[in-house]
Amino acid sequence: MVFEVVRPSSVREDRIVQRDEYAAVGSIRRYVIVERNAVGLTVLWRERDEPRRVQTLGGSDVLAPPEIGVEIPWSASVPG
Repeated sequence: MVFEVVRPSSVREDRIVQRDEYAAVGSIRRYVIVERNAVGLTVLWRERDEPRRVQTLGGSDVLAPPEIGVEIPWSASVPG
């Protein structure tokens, strides 16, 4: 599982280039993108050899990755 905190100056590279690089590593099953200037999380994952799935979490959603067996409450607001 990889958490990537992206800066506004690197969003394009992190969301496209690095996402594809992480997808090529078979042992990485879940990739979480945290944008400093956004309210939500983008979660990409795959199970077995299935295509990647994408989920956006925001508000008071809970990130509950089975890989690590914990629940991470997500609560964020747009920076002012």
